Amino acid sequence: MTSRRSAPAAVLLCLALPGVAAAQDDMLPRPEQYGIRVEGRFFQPSFTGTVQKGNGDSAGTVVDINDDLGIADERTFEVHGAIQFRPGHKIRVSFTQVDYDAEVAESRRAFTFAETRYDRFSRLVTSAKGAFYSAEYEWDFFKGPRGYLGVLAGAKLVDIDYVIASPPTQRETDTLRSPVPSLGAAARLYAGRLSLDGELSGLTLGSRGTVIEMQTSARVHLSDRLALQGGYRLIKMKAEETLDMGDVRLSGFTFGLELSL
Repeated sequence: MTSRRSAPAAVLLCLALPGVAAAQDDMLPRPEQYGIRVEGRFFQPSFTGTVQKGNGDSAGTVVDINDDLGIADERTFEVHGAIQFRPGHKIRVSFTQVDYDAEVAESRRAFTFAETRYDRFSRLVTSAKGAFYSAEYEWDFFKGPRGYLGVLAGAKLVDIDYVIASPPTQRETDTLRSPVPSLGAAARLYAGRLSLDGELSGLTLGSRGTVIEMQTSARVHLSDRLALQGGYRLIKMKAEETLDMGDVRLSGFTFGLELSL
């Protein structure tokens, strides 16, 4: 008898669940009720680090990309996108351009890179070009009218080609390419038309590669769909293979525009 009475109650509960979920979704801040989000930013980073490339059994010189190669700070751009297929369930991707050129009239010291020895006082021309990519799934396990707190799982890819040349004859090239799985956390807090967010993600595969990313932002929401962004971002990348090594860091301020649909 009890089971017969409980059956209609169970049916009514199942019918009510979508309404409860919808009510919870409506509790989210209006800017978080979107399907697609795109954000374009200018990134003004300091690009620092060291590279090393050996030859046979001989380790090359550890070269500082600023002091030895003359690479200076330069503004770049980044694009972030998200698809929210259910409230609190998102697929996120990002692209950050890396594009640097530098020239040193006279090298301050002699150094060896791969098979080439660059003498002191020689002219050096250097370029570093490529991109930093990420693709992640975000699950917001806490959602409410003031924002969300979630976890991230995905992968990041560093893909940078660099050239060190002493014209007209000396030239060496190499690639820092390091795909690394990534775990992390993200949160955003709303207070009227202002929101604050932060995230930390990355992982290490030991000598095969390490990528750590941290960013924090403040946004002024001009409407439920449009916001101005300003913040700070840090990307740290390291990869090693036998006698080769690359350890670089991009860190600086960002500003841009966020569009939610």
